[in-house]
Amino acid sequence: MATHATSKIDARPVSMVDFAPDSLLLTALGLEMDPEDPRWQLVQAVVGSPLFEKSPRLRSFLLYVTAMELAGRRQEINEQHIGIQVFGRSANYNPGDDSIVRSQARFLRQRLAEYFATLGTDSPLTIEIPKGSYVPVFEARPVIAAPIEPAIFSPEPVPLAVAPSRPRRIRLWAGLGIAAGLLIVAAMGFALLHRADAGDRFWAGFFDPHRTHLIVPADSTLILYEELTGEEVSFASYLQQQYLAKGSLQQAAPHMSNVDLETSHYTSMADLRLVARLYQLPSIDPQRTQIRSARELSMSDAREDNLILIGGSRANPWVTLFTSQMNFSVDYDPQSHQNRVTNHAPRSSESAFYTENREANKFSVYGLVAYVPSLDRQGHVLMVAGTSSSGTQLAADFLLNRGSLNTFLKKIQRPDGSTPPFELLLGGHSLNGSATGSSIVAYRLPG
Repeated sequence: MATHATSKIDARPVSMVDFAPDSLLLTALGLEMDPEDPRWQLVQAVVGSPLFEKSPRLRSFLLYVTAMELAGRRQEINEQHIGIQVFGRSANYNPGDDSIVRSQARFLRQRLAEYFATLGTDSPLTIEIPKGSYVPVFEARPVIAAPIEPAIFSPEPVPLAVAPSRPRRIRLWAGLGIAAGLLIVAAMGFALLHRADAGDRFWAGFFDPHRTHLIVPADSTLILYEELTGEEVSFASYLQQQYLAKGSLQQAAPHMSNVDLETSHYTSMADLRLVARLYQLPSIDPQRTQIRSARELSMSDAREDNLILIGGSRANPWVTLFTSQMNFSVDYDPQSHQNRVTNHAPRSSESAFYTENREANKFSVYGLVAYVPSLDRQGHVLMVAGTSSSGTQLAADFLLNRGSLNTFLKKIQRPDGSTPPFELLLGGHSLNGSATGSSIVAYRLPG
């Protein structure tokens, strides 16, 4: 899929979702709602609920379409206007090249259904956005009369002989026995909780059911561009796709054009295998998880969603958003023409750089796993990278191996069983392109 329109869109200076609270969204649209309108009161209750507190994008989406409907401006509720007004897309935004509105509408419908099935069960009104439309529908719930209790014939009670009360000491011991039993059950529950698989808790915590999760493989075409032109592409240039507008590629490779590069999406098999394995995790919700090309990702995505970034900063520039809070980084050494892991603050017995050591068909490789807070500090970002495809495989194997991951997480977990941010540097060997064995070289617990 071509991304030319998306590149212009993501080059926008700012959008309402980027900086404005909900009230400013309505002010910017020139809308003033009637606070006494029960429909608007319902909208306020929905967007103020815990189901929406970590999803400012869905909140703005719902506010926009409902406010426009209540203001009598239904004809303006369409994909084009939503993309521009809610998601900050430019005036020449082409919905055919950018599916942001359609994908978020699906999540919004799911979130509304969840709200009215749980928190909003007592609401006399419901909100629905029918499929194939973005116009909200307010419907009154039917009032279900309470069933009439049938008359039940009760015969006259027959007096029963009352057994003599037990001695007080027996009742005391019985009460103590019950209390002891409850304490034993509670202790067993506590022990089972702390014996629970740390890896399962980690993945369940990452795949927050109230957030969208984006898996972003490396953009191998970016490395191809740098290899052909000898020019490094900065994050700003990548975000706005300015590098595609330069003539460097035509000079270095006359047989190729920027269009060829722009319409091509290449990544490594190691990245694809990792994506496939992630989708096999029990905690993942396919309805809330998407695979997104690095070139199609936007700043609003990076701010509001949980990310799994695959590859180092050279192949996945989005990693640079988080390197300031990291000690290890996978980068490129132009002198040796090799990827390496840089240790920015080496401790005793640690090296400043870790570079692959080639020996015939067997050489050392390195992989990096980093788990850090998201940009909005409400979620998480997981980064998996390596000094080569074998290094990425090495990191993925450790991360998805129940035994190795569980052992490491138990070592660093907090007293409540949650996982703190961490960086994990792994070393291993590659034999004919496949990683074999791994060991922990170093790790950090930032903050």
